[in-house]
Amino acid sequence: MRKLALSLLAAGLFVASDVAAREGFGFTKKAVQMNRTNPPLLTVGARRVKVTAKSDRDGIKDDAATLKRYAEEFILTGGGTMATDRDKGDLRISVDLDRLDSHESWETEQKSRTEKTGTKQEWNEKKKKYETKDVYGTVYYTVQVKVIDANLTGTWDLADKNGKILDSGNISETFRDKYSEGKGSPAPSAVEDDLLERAAKKIASRIVPTQDSVTLLVPKGSFEDLIPLAEMNAWDRYLAGVEAVKPLRDPRQEAYRQYALGVAKEGLAHANAIEDTARAMHLLNEAVVHYETAVKSNPREALFAKAYSSLFSTGNSTASLPRVTASIAAFEKWKGPARPSTARASATSASPKTVLTNETLVEMAKAGLTDENLILAIDAASDVDFDTSPNALIALAKGGVSRNVIAHMQKKKR
Repeated sequence: MRKLALSLLAAGLFVASDVAAREGFGFTKKAVQMNRTNPPLLTVGARRVKVTAKSDRDGIKDDAATLKRYAEEFILTGGGTMATDRDKGDLRISVDLDRLDSHESWETEQKSRTEKTGTKQEWNEKKKKYETKDVYGTVYYTVQVKVIDANLTGTWDLADKNGKILDSGNISETFRDKYSEGKGSPAPSAVEDDLLERAAKKIASRIVPTQDSVTLLVPKGSFEDLIPLAEMNAWDRYLAGVEAVKPLRDPRQEAYRQYALGVAKEGLAHANAIEDTARAMHLLNEAVVHYETAVKSNPREALFAKAYSSLFSTGNSTASLPRVTASIAAFEKWKGPARPSTARASATSASPKTVLTNETLVEMAKAGLTDENLILAIDAASDVDFDTSPNALIALAKGGVSRNVIAHMQKKKR
């Protein structure tokens, strides 16, 4: 059996137990934050934008100026241009701040924990003597909690150069959080600044692309050494590393490589979305193909198709396929449809071209793979070259291929 396993490995085949132990997300899942580019909500362009911000309240006039500065920074980062001081601009954003305040307060909260409350003597029948045992119970205690509240309200308008209102909205940003014993609490001024930045980003997002963060899992196994690149959002290098891993013959294990390719191309699409939107849409369409292949090739891996979240993850967590298709729809609304058929063909051509034969299935059966493994491999193969003549069927049965697999081969050939 050992000689058979070695010969199969030398021939480029796999031993299921070795591969299964290598590929996957692992017991301790690894999540990273991907920077996602969101297209503007309106298609009015963002050339020569004039931003003004004011407040009738003396105490927040400087805050209005800060919001204006943040809005201009988001517009420039999103590829827009600003009008000069003397120019009225093609688009005009007018902001009117009504309120910005924050305050701290302290509350007393009762909490509980389990701890040792004493000891007791307990008879040990086996040892025929009393032993001292610890007694645990629920202990209640109080803590001082700092509470920070902040609120920002106002209105904004978006008009063209003729003064026609194209869009408008209300500003309503709030913050409230509690800090045990005041540990880790931010300064109220920092909280207010964060609210101003959040409001400015929402206003700018009407006319320019903006970014947020999404939480997603990255596979371990063959791709564990690439995780630092994903954490840095260095998706071009991550993609190169994934592509350097040879396709795996077991479809269930190859599914993790396909998923990693989807992650890499999705991340790379968002990293280049503002500079090259056409390429970004192309990459997103390719990512869809890779994610679909992963789900189909390994339906038992639920994390291919659902969102992952944990106590330690930050940002939005969404399932891969809905997330990417939503991005494609948003980009198409902004720039018009891409050519997904071309992208899908490209992604498919990049996938391994597996041609299954009778001999391959016999070798897989002898290596100890289950019927399910063989059937999955048949379904995932891009092409098959099966001989289902009577003599060939006899040879398959003698080679260890089950009746169920042989029947599936015959259906596939038709």
